Amino acid sequence: MVKTKKQGQDPYRRGAAIIVAARPADDLAASIERLIIRFQTVGLAPVIVITGYDNEALERQLGKMGVICLNNPGWRDSSDLEDARIGLDYAWRTCPSCQKILLATSGIPSVRTETIRSLLESSQDLTVPVYQEEKGLPIAIRRELIQRAVQARGGGELTGLPSLAAGPVEFLTVGDPGVLSQTGQEEGEDTPDKREDSAGLLPMRPRVKLSLARDSIFFGPGPATLLRLIDETGSVRTACVRMKLSYSKGWQILNLLEEELGVAVIDRRPGGQEGGSSKLTAAGRELLDRYEQLVSEGQTQINLIFNRLFSDFPSGQS
Repeated sequence: MVKTKKQGQDPYRRGAAIIVAARPADDLAASIERLIIRFQTVGLAPVIVITGYDNEALERQLGKMGVICLNNPGWRDSSDLEDARIGLDYAWRTCPSCQKILLATSGIPSVRTETIRSLLESSQDLTVPVYQEEKGLPIAIRRELIQRAVQARGGGELTGLPSLAAGPVEFLTVGDPGVLSQTGQEEGEDTPDKREDSAGLLPMRPRVKLSLARDSIFFGPGPATLLRLIDETGSVRTACVRMKLSYSKGWQILNLLEEELGVAVIDRRPGGQEGGSSKLTAAGRELLDRYEQLVSEGQTQINLIFNRLFSDFPSGQS
């Protein structure tokens, strides 16, 4: 697998995000979309959404955003914390380079990107944002703590996670009401995120889609999502259904990928009456992990360039 530098040698911290969205809520899809954009803007990959209520419609709406949806069929009897464990287990198994996982619900679509970055930069096992002495979301959890959180029993809210930390918990004071509510508005300091949230807009941001190519493009956001879904479901057919791809188109993507790389990325296992199954080969997992690392670090560098070029550019707000 991909080797990462030890902490202290490299300030970059790759992170993933989990959004718990299993229960019905007003404007659920719109809130999730805004939060996904926030997370992707700072380079978090993968972004994992835990679905439950009306999952097919929600997953269809999120299908083109490059996220992974994990359905919890027992959502009625589950809690936010129990739902989050589904995502944590998935992140642990499939993202060995992810050093930080951010846990959130759909109720904080206006959390500021500066807050998300501060959580990623924390060196503690578990970091909780605090606004005016009230704990909020997202919570940041280090990879070393994930298995402990997955194996712990009990439900409750995500803010109950601090009791699982083996080491110190950092309660990070932030001037961001978006960690508590959908509005993210307050009187006082006027930051770019705040101005645009108050107008119902997301902040202006660079949006880059990275692809791998030889004579032509053979791997990018779509194929990466296809690999992740095959890894999750164990089925090329099911992955194609989730992506609204034809089965033949899915195999065209996979065959081209293997032809260009010269190695197999899918381990095909024919079956009898039960049908066959598929999983990623070691090379397939390596490709996915390295590509997502490229996307994550690339977004971080693009953000630096964007800030240098556009920091004093008018926001366009009247």
